Amino acid sequence: MKIVFFDTKNIERSFFDGNLIFDNLKIIYFHESLNFSTFLSEDVLDADILCVFPASTLGKEILEKFYNLKFIVTRSVGFSHIDTEYCAQNGIRVATAQHYGDNTVAEYSFSLLLNLLRNICPASHDVRYGTIKQSYTGEELHDKTIGILGTGAIGSKSVKIAHGFGMNILATDISPKVELEDKYGVEYVSLEKLCAFSDVIMLHSPLTKDNYHIIDAGKISLMKSNAVIVNTARGELIDTKALYNALLQKKIRGAALDVVECEELFMSGKDNFDDEINSSCLKKTLINHVLLNLQNVIITPHIAYDTADAVGRILELTLQNISEFLKNKSVTNELNLHK
Repeated sequence: MKIVFFDTKNIERSFFDGNLIFDNLKIIYFHESLNFSTFLSEDVLDADILCVFPASTLGKEILEKFYNLKFIVTRSVGFSHIDTEYCAQNGIRVATAQHYGDNTVAEYSFSLLLNLLRNICPASHDVRYGTIKQSYTGEELHDKTIGILGTGAIGSKSVKIAHGFGMNILATDISPKVELEDKYGVEYVSLEKLCAFSDVIMLHSPLTKDNYHIIDAGKISLMKSNAVIVNTARGELIDTKALYNALLQKKIRGAALDVVECEELFMSGKDNFDDEINSSCLKKTLINHVLLNLQNVIITPHIAYDTADAVGRILELTLQNISEFLKNKSVTNELNLHK
């Protein structure tokens, strides 16, 4: 049995080398992500198991190269970077690291929000470089209205935090939670009403084919002029061009983004691009770079999950997923690809 890890840090390699102890198991590690430009030798293409992070893109054109592939483990909750339809059709099982960072991501979402509303980044920058201005006047969260898209595990934690700040809470979800309504006064509304009445729009929805660009020009046009958007979910939930135009024209106040469209390209730091990269991604990457120059925007490199506590849970859950598969047991965190 052969496992190939991509997006691997040294701490992860040390952990798996010390804990994945199985007879006749070969492990290969790559620091790089698995994508179009990754060099794949025959020693890799016969892998039985792939273990990746969302920076890797496992579309059909990549997956069909792995002729012996049986199992994919992603070190994340989200799995939009994996072509699950191809996996279902070809008997490839997929497992995720469920609930490793529910509090982690929710806490980070509010750190971004506070940073944006209280002008922490520009104030810190100005102190460092001796260019202190007269005012960094911000806004409080108390009595503001927050609209939360998605009240799953992470969204529910954000509801709790928002309640602690004394915020009014709107939410939209295909499966409303009565306990959130009863305990925290959450009001479930349509997405249109949420956009129209919220001072803060916070995204915690998974990316699916049905909610791609769920925040588009039309939804943004409904928002208050003082509204801010916080996205720690997936970049493709927001139409990048529509967001940029709204920020540039001051139709909304600001945005704090830990994820952006085509982030694997945007965060790569490349100054030249492969032929396989489509023009749409190149355009979105250009807009992302222009967004960085706006004073009312914060962009961080997909680190909402990244605490020592959460990374430890990811490692343990990944080890559990692989071990259960190798022992021919039911994999606790396996996706049901046939529902």
